[in-house]
Amino acid sequence: MTPATVRPGVLPVEKPVGPSSRKVVDQLVRVLGTRRVGHAGSLDPFAHGLLLIVWGKATGLVPYLQEYPKTYEALVRFGRATDTQDRTGTVLEERDVSTLTEDAVTTLLPRFRGRIAQIPPMYSALKHEGKRLYTIARSGVDVERSAREQIIDRFELLEWDPPLARFEVICSRGTYVRTLAHDLGAAAGVGACLDDLVRTRIGPYDLDEAVPARSMPDLDEDGIRRYSRDPAGALPDWPAITVPAEEARSVAHGSWQDPARRAAAARSYRVVDEEGKLLALARGGAEVKLLRVFAEAGAP
Repeated sequence: MTPATVRPGVLPVEKPVGPSSRKVVDQLVRVLGTRRVGHAGSLDPFAHGLLLIVWGKATGLVPYLQEYPKTYEALVRFGRATDTQDRTGTVLEERDVSTLTEDAVTTLLPRFRGRIAQIPPMYSALKHEGKRLYTIARSGVDVERSAREQIIDRFELLEWDPPLARFEVICSRGTYVRTLAHDLGAAAGVGACLDDLVRTRIGPYDLDEAVPARSMPDLDEDGIRRYSRDPAGALPDWPAITVPAEEARSVAHGSWQDPARRAAAARSYRVVDEEGKLLALARGGAEVKLLRVFAEAGAP
């Protein structure tokens, strides 16, 4: 199998606990024989669940795939705080939780919904003065971090079995669920850390449709086609506009302005040719803005 024989696509993969997201991506690099492979949102090594891997021209979809809300099931351990805010870190404090009640926890949840300010953890890949925060943290230094606005669409208790509790979280990109667990524990007065995390959904992609990472080395071209979505279908909630061949040339050259005025005002959509191939992503309005062109200039 060569890169030329495998169409670009988006492959939902079930990442296991242990390897980094990059190591999972590298498995597909070896299968495809190309380095032009990436992912649309990483998972920490201790986390597992849905990871979207993209390759070829589909890598241009990453910024748009990343904007989808993410759904997680988070297992939180109350009474224990760690330096990484999850079970892999050094325990900083342990407290008794015998008096903590389910009602007390559920009463706190509304303050963590909607638009919230979240301070990124020291053990993260964000940079401070050119260095990764986790590198600084490993040297025993704590630096000031600015709070970032995140959107929490859902934060609900699913199971209560103290000191453990399972929650469902639906949140925007860039949200640290382990920080959410840490902050909830602080609000409860007993501390908490994340004990397990599984990502179950990314926008229209569901974990149930993902191929297990352990199966990727055995995938052939047919297997990749069966599990993946081609670029034209990768953003299914974006409306699609089909253009004839003469307009497809304008799209490829970046000069298309939707002469038939098919685009809804200020709405993002897909531009496809008569064969269903993705030509571009665009936004309507007084003037059409081509967000990303996938067609090659000179294409028929």
